[in-house]
Amino acid sequence: MEVAGSAVGIASLGIQVCQGLIAYIDSWKDYGYDVAEARNSISDLHDTLALLEDNLQTGGLDVQREARITNCVQSCKDGIQDLATKLDDLQKYSKPDGLRQKARAEIQKAVYPFRKDTLTKLRGNVADVRERLKLALQVLQLSVLQSDRWRKIVDWLAPSDPWTNHRSARDRHEPHTGDWLLQSPTYLNWKAGQSRHLWICGKAGCGKTVLSSTMIEDIKKLCETDENLGRFGLGAFYFTFSDKQKQSYEDLLRSLVGQLAWKPNGIALLQRAYEDPSCGRPGKDELEKILLLSLQAYDQVFLALDALDESPEENDIRQTMLERLEKLVQNACNVKLLATSREVRDIQESMGNMKAERINVADLKVDKDIRKFVVSELSKDRRLSRLSDKTSLLIEDTLSARADGMFRWAYCQIQELKKLKSTKSKYIEDVLRSLPKTLDETYERILCAVEERYRPEALTLLRWITYSRTPLTLGELAEAAIIDPSGEGTVDIDNRGDIEDSVDILSGLVLIYKEILTSKEHHGFGFYDHYSIDVGQDLSSEPLLETAIEDLTLNPKSKVRLAHFSVKEYLESKRILDGTAKDFHLDAAKEHRILAQSCVTYIIHYNNDTVKLSPRERRNAYPLLKLSAKSWCYHSSLQSDGDLEREVRMLTDTECLRCWLRHDSKLREEQSRLDYFKAGKAIYLASCARLPKVVEELLARDADVNAQGSDKGNALQAASSRGFMDIVELLLARGADVNASEGHYGSALQAASYEGYKDVVELLLARGADTNALGGYFGSALQAAAETGSIELVERLLAAGADINAQGGKYGNALQAAARSIHGAIEIVERLLATGADVNAQGGCYGNALQAAVIGRPRVTLPKFLPAGTDVNAQWWAFHPRNVLQEVARSPSGSIEVVERLLTAGADVNTQGGEYGNALQAAALSCSIRIVERLFAAGANVNAQGGPWGNALQAAANGGSMEVVERFLTAGANVNAQGGYYGNALQAAAEEGSIEVVERLLTTGANVNAQGGYYGNALQAAAEKGSIEIVERLLAAGANVNAQGGKYGTALQAATISGSIEVVETLLATGAEVDAQGGRYGNALQAAACMGLIEVVERLLTAGADVNAQGGRYGNALQAAARWGSIEVAKRLLAAGADVNAQGGCYGNALRAAKKIGYEKVADMLLAAGAVPREDDQP
Repeated sequence: MEVAGSAVGIASLGIQVCQGLIAYIDSWKDYGYDVAEARNSISDLHDTLALLEDNLQTGGLDVQREARITNCVQSCKDGIQDLATKLDDLQKYSKPDGLRQKARAEIQKAVYPFRKDTLTKLRGNVADVRERLKLALQVLQLSVLQSDRWRKIVDWLAPSDPWTNHRSARDRHEPHTGDWLLQSPTYLNWKAGQSRHLWICGKAGCGKTVLSSTMIEDIKKLCETDENLGRFGLGAFYFTFSDKQKQSYEDLLRSLVGQLAWKPNGIALLQRAYEDPSCGRPGKDELEKILLLSLQAYDQVFLALDALDESPEENDIRQTMLERLEKLVQNACNVKLLATSREVRDIQESMGNMKAERINVADLKVDKDIRKFVVSELSKDRRLSRLSDKTSLLIEDTLSARADGMFRWAYCQIQELKKLKSTKSKYIEDVLRSLPKTLDETYERILCAVEERYRPEALTLLRWITYSRTPLTLGELAEAAIIDPSGEGTVDIDNRGDIEDSVDILSGLVLIYKEILTSKEHHGFGFYDHYSIDVGQDLSSEPLLETAIEDLTLNPKSKVRLAHFSVKEYLESKRILDGTAKDFHLDAAKEHRILAQSCVTYIIHYNNDTVKLSPRERRNAYPLLKLSAKSWCYHSSLQSDGDLEREVRMLTDTECLRCWLRHDSKLREEQSRLDYFKAGKAIYLASCARLPKVVEELLARDADVNAQGSDKGNALQAASSRGFMDIVELLLARGADVNASEGHYGSALQAASYEGYKDVVELLLARGADTNALGGYFGSALQAAAETGSIELVERLLAAGADINAQGGKYGNALQAAARSIHGAIEIVERLLATGADVNAQGGCYGNALQAAVIGRPRVTLPKFLPAGTDVNAQWWAFHPRNVLQEVARSPSGSIEVVERLLTAGADVNTQGGEYGNALQAAALSCSIRIVERLFAAGANVNAQGGPWGNALQAAANGGSMEVVERFLTAGANVNAQGGYYGNALQAAAEEGSIEVVERLLTTGANVNAQGGYYGNALQAAAEKGSIEIVERLLAAGANVNAQGGKYGTALQAATISGSIEVVETLLATGAEVDAQGGRYGNALQAAACMGLIEVVERLLTAGADVNAQGGRYGNALQAAARWGSIEVAKRLLAAGADVNAQGGCYGNALRAAKKIGYEKVADMLLAAGAVPREDDQP
């Protein structure tokens, strides 16, 4: 396992280099977006290296994987060492010292270390290493579902987790509850495929959620019996009235994609969206396309959707969800829908449209389940479990007979029994005789039991719990009670109550729970990081027992929700106005206004607090701050009419605005250049938040409607990119320039086109939007629409006169955008070609449309492009010149059919140049013998020189395919041809780690001591890879152990870098000179010190290495150890007599190196050993 060990060392070095780069860049990251982007790419590289290191340390690689990982990691190491050099160079520049240097950097960017060309090279180096690490991960064959990549994608997608709801429902499930449903003919026929969709309906509180969880468990068993895991798919979603992330169609799609999109097609599309930072998280249309592609990977998919009726009716959220759901299942013929809800008209009509079979949760069937529930609840209570059999039976009979099919009603009555001071039978009989008849009457009794003095506070708490954007913690809820938004608004911090007070006031109406991070579980056959309920009560159906509250150790982080959807429905209903609890009636618009004003009052109070506390202490002292910052716009957008003075102040007062943005994570980036965009920031943010009344108020106060409010653009662009028709109309009516060109999208029309808002596009065109305005990320509106895959918008823009061949933007033109679109818009490609798009137009990041198409889906797109007169031999540039035939031949999934089409269309098989030299070299690297044979048949020259690998044999040797190497030798390949990255084929094979290929080349006459290439000779390449078998074979063939040249100067220095003590021992035993000078590190000892390899250091010292030998980048071994923070190696070198004050190298001396990088422990050790600081040493 030396190979894996060496790879771990390289990964560790890479992690250290990335950390150093990130630490340095962080001091510059606010000086420009280019710097921030560089930082992000390095951070991604760091995460990838960490994943690679973690997987390598687990071991278990077979021989073939070990050999392949050697090649991949070697490629990475070179890039990592280049990044280390870059880090050393950057640290010669001092970090920014404040506003003066920042101003100078803004005006004259050439004076600071992150010039444009510097950043371009840095990002190129990072991209190269990341690309090679992707290959390493593929070689490791990491499971998609277990990979860090998938977890990152899911985290970025941010889906809501249905399994918290599912698990809490299972906790409430009693054995055999719902068996009648699983055994019903209607359900069995649906599961067997005799019907496609099934709807379970019933009244509120009848236990539909528990039944949903029961059916989901049954379906999971069916899926788990699938011998070929993945033939059946399961996606679940629980609509939840109290969680804003579980209510809309987009919430549903996002969750289902997170569960089902890990399979081919879906994951490819999702990953492309993830990797394109310009796209943002996908919206409804994109999510739907990704989901539909994902569904195609299964033979059959069960979609279980609980509580459709808890998707709110306001703003047509439920209507949109039902309409889009109907279309979704219509377009996915392999989907079987299982839905539950109350029997409400719009859902009933939708289920009818889908021809869903229907099961009513009939009272007679549920009564048996209710009796089981009552028996279970009585047995769990310490006092009620001791009742006589007669009394227990009376309770069971009474509650199950009068429940009218409602678990919720039965549950509430049990809570009343638990409140009794005495459990004598006569008291229990009194309660049973006076039971409320309905849920309404039950809730009315609970509310009327609240003492008069506590009713205002109870109403405040109910308001917050019912309408909060996200579930409140108990700490936040207790804080909400001290806010009075009336008048000037006050926050009475001296009147904070205990969190238990809030719980006691609302007993019987709310649920208390807490969330804990759990391990990964396998749900819907996709791995999901999720949270779990740690109380044992249902999120959406039952309140926490009062006795359970007493047993719980409540803490401020525990969360609170209304106990059941029926509680909210009752509080908002007109029925409550006719009873004695009318003071608790809630009106949504009115309550949202109170909450909006409360949030703003709280933020302003926090901002005006003059008590001297640290930032963390201040945040802890205001537990409702983050929620207020995230929520005030949401509540304001839904509030009733009223004074807007507080909202305007929040947007126009710089300190209040900064305070809000700082504590709203989604808007934190808007803090940057706040003063620069001050004129347009308020109206821009009001437009982003969809606050039309506030926009009107700002305009009435002379706000500049066209002022840029952000790097992303102005108010009109903000509203257009979000599809806010009312805001767009308002801004245009008040003089917004429909063609203003600025920001990310360039224009409002481009913004609306990319985001797919057809109605906004129509409005903008009607108001004079220029369809050919150039600028922004996509160059033009047509290119944006083509990239997003909307054929309707493409048609509309063409009809409006859009120039089909307009150049500019990321993709150069619309055709290239459509060809590379993550949405696979083949119909757009056809439409553009039919309308006269120039198929050979050059430009954009892929050079031309054909190149973009080939990188995407060549089997689908080539038939569209080739008949259109595409130049198949056109070259394009992306770090290296390329052409289509090379690209297809090199692809790991290269298609012989695509190669055939290109050759038939006239592709030149011997075109020289580009990243791979020629097509034959490219095919050799991909190890595709079929493509190699086809290229030979077309006249490929096996000895053609050029490209990074020099010739095809060297490429094949580095690719590691014995079959391809044999074919080239048979075709007359020159085994000793010089040139290319590795100099010759033998060096390439030694670097790749294939003993079979090395053996074959030697027997064919390869010169074992041929000089040249990156490593100088084959022995050095094998030594650097740590391959003892190849090293021994080369030595046996007469390799010169002390031959000079190449990156590391000698084989011994190369072996030292590998960390392979066995190779080091072999070379020393064969006569390697331990103090030979030359190479990147000067000598072997300095190389070992740089890598922190204590075992190798020990062996070299034992072999007589000169501890004070000069030379190399760091001057001597001690400075190398200090530079890389290896305290153990530094100690050993000092013990061996290293001169602690030796001068030379890029840092001058060891102490200076340690201090420059920040290794204080190493610096302290050097000082203790007698190091003398120089006057110019940095502290």
